[in-house]
Order: sequence, then C-alpha cells, then structure tokens
Amino acid sequence: MTMLHCPRVSAFMPHTIAAAILTFAMATGAIAQTQPTVSDKNQRLDQVAIDLMRESAEFLASRSAFSFTWFVSYDEVVEDREKITFVRSGSNLVVRDKGFFSRADGENGRREYFYDQKQFVISAPDENFYAAKEFNDGFEALVEKVRNATDTEIPIYAIMSRNLGNGLEQGLQGAAYLGSTNLAGRPVHHLAFSEQDEDWQIWISTDNTAPLPLMIIGTNTKQKGWPQYRAYLTNWNLKPKYDTAQFSFRPDDDDLKVTMPELKKRNAGSPSAAGKQQKN
Repeated sequence: MTMLHCPRVSAFMPHTIAAAILTFAMATGAIAQTQPTVSDKNQRLDQVAIDLMRESAEFLASRSAFSFTWFVSYDEVVEDREKITFVRSGSNLVVRDKGFFSRADGENGRREYFYDQKQFVISAPDENFYAAKEFNDGFEALVEKVRNATDTEIPIYAIMSRNLGNGLEQGLQGAAYLGSTNLAGRPVHHLAFSEQDEDWQIWISTDNTAPLPLMIIGTNTKQKGWPQYRAYLTNWNLKPKYDTAQFSFRPDDDDLKVTMPELKKRNAGSPSAAGKQQKN
C-alpha cells in the first residue's frame, strides 16, 4: 500500500505485507441471508458496528502498557495467477513514554525492534547485523521515519499508537454487525466494513472491560487473484511485567552495524520483495 496509510489496515500489518495486501475482507455468503451486510442498500452504515470498532480502538489507545503475540499469513500473486502464501509471527510489548520491543520471524529471518525514547534499533540476531538511529521525537513520528528510511514497518505498529482511534470512520461506505460467535473458545463480535478500495472484517472480544481485537481477515479485491491477509492476535496482557532494559539494544562483539540505507537494500532482497518484482 504504500500503506499503511490507511489507519485500519495499518493497525495490523507490517509494511511488507501491506504493500501487497491493501484490504480487509467482509463476510458474505450464508451470513448475508440472515444478517445485514455492507451491501444492503437500506443499511449501509450500521452504527453498532462502528461503535464497537471505535470502542476497541480507543480502549487500546488509552492503555498505559500492554503486550500481545501475533501470527500473520498473507498472499502474493505472481504473474496474475499463482498465489504464494508467506507467514510471519512475533510479539509486541509497549509501555507508553518508556519504549517498546517487537520481535518478528518471517521469510527474511528474525528481526527485533528496540526503542527506548532515545534510540531506535532494528536487529537481525541470526545474521549478526543491526541498524541504529538516534530518535526522540515520539512513537508516531518514528513510524513514518522508519518507513521512509528502511522500506519496512514496525510490526503491527498502529496497535501501539495513541492515534489508533483517529479517522476510523473516514471513508467508510459500509458497516455491518454480523452477530456474535466464538473464536478459539472466546465470545466475540463479528464486524464487517467496506470502503472504496478495501473491504475487511474483524472479530472483537465481547468483554466490555477489554474489547480486544482477536482476528482480522482481508482480501485485495482490486488485484487479480484476490490475495488474502489473515492476522491472529493472541496472549493479550494489559499489565505486562517489564524491565526498561528490554527497550535498549546491546550488540554482541561480533555484530556488524549497518546504515539504514544498507538495511533498506537488505530488505529489498527478501522473498516477498522478489515476488513483487516478478509481478512488475
């Protein structure tokens, strides 16, 4: 996408995913026979769905600290025909005004992200290199700077942003509450939304004291082959134990320090990036 410039998509995608998957999908089929869908002319914007989405976003934005784990699978369509699926997994820990730590395992190996309000570091521990940059302008500004400097995203970054609730309704053409169901044994609300360039669905816990997002599914309906994106958010902890040392990187003696531009070149050689080149 050029993403993650959509606030909803950006809430859950790393940039390497978002560059290929622009959309979240909404449910249709059998559900549409018994529940309103975003395509119903008489009920395009269900306020219940919008309110539940906003409550979840504002709840997370108001937390002083939290952690969660995530698993993502996403498709690349090669030569407008063959669909290749990549997977990534990891965990995030954020403590407002102190820092964050993220870990991601995927097609280009492990990456670790450190920010202690003074320095941002991306480390590749399996390959013994890292890139570091002094930065103290805050998390939201950091996200944009990292995107421009390294052609990557801090994993699932918008979940950690205080701005998560901003602009959620902008551009919505459809919203539907598709009822409640169970997801891995937990009761959840099933919501569906559509915009001009994206459709998406999200499952949010029915616990009013902690309306956490637990799953997102998306489909890029603008691209031939309709590649999909699927994200599962688990092991939420709203009172995580932490040590501020977790947010600071200390290189090993044999770690090689590279520049942010060099890191960008390394990212361009990842399998998913190669898939994009084949398509273009």
